[in-house]
Amino acid sequence: MFVVCPKCGTKNNIPDSLDATKRYRCGKCKTVFTNIPDLDNEGKPNNVSNSELPIGLATFLIMGPLPKLMEKDTLGKMYITFGRVITLSCWLFEMGAVLGRFWIKKIPIAVKMFEVESKQGTFTQYWSEQARNRLQLYRKQPKTFPVFILETYMEWFTQKKFEDMEFKELIKLMNGELYHDEAQRMLRLAETFVIEGIMFGSIYPELTYAMLVNQYEKIDMASWEEARRYGVTLSEKPPLQSVAEKEKEALALARDYVSQYHPQLLSDLGLT
Repeated sequence: MFVVCPKCGTKNNIPDSLDATKRYRCGKCKTVFTNIPDLDNEGKPNNVSNSELPIGLATFLIMGPLPKLMEKDTLGKMYITFGRVITLSCWLFEMGAVLGRFWIKKIPIAVKMFEVESKQGTFTQYWSEQARNRLQLYRKQPKTFPVFILETYMEWFTQKKFEDMEFKELIKLMNGELYHDEAQRMLRLAETFVIEGIMFGSIYPELTYAMLVNQYEKIDMASWEEARRYGVTLSEKPPLQSVAEKEKEALALARDYVSQYHPQLLSDLGLT
């Protein structure tokens, strides 16, 4: 059985006896990822049940919004646009950052949800470095999460500076249709954004809070309009939500997940 690394595309051969939905480390680039189950014709993961299929936090989070982001072509085949994958990545990173800020002194406990004990130190170091690298790549103080993730994602994907890209080129990329295998690969990559977001929120708690304020309270209209222009925000108007309400939303989702899959961590993560 093969699982495909979302970062470098390498096919990793694993024994058929192992659960293909658990976390794996790519043998080539060492990226740690969760293999997302196949989607059915309605854009929902196949064969998901609490008892039979343990899933990661990111997979749990996307099971709600993912079907709404999937579309059907004229032949009835399901696809997701590249822009919607970025929208999902933005949301996952933001949710992770909110949780990371809340878990700032509990990261070693939170990491238990993602990696076996013997590898937790390396895991934390790697994803913390990814969060720092993203901020360094941005080259300026980020104002909101959608624009921050949009610009850094596109620079990584195209290997060009965002300001050097033409609007038509970006829109063409955003509207690109991703079908089964390619969609699975990009969605697996999107999953990693919640982990990186958790590290970002724990490393930069003050910046995280400032970005949330800009996004939900003292709305930075220029940032919101840019996000809307590129389709990485689904709301037609700036969201009317306080930072406290956003934190409450993220913690409620985390509590639902942890209570089902890691109940022994509920108290230690402050979710009781």
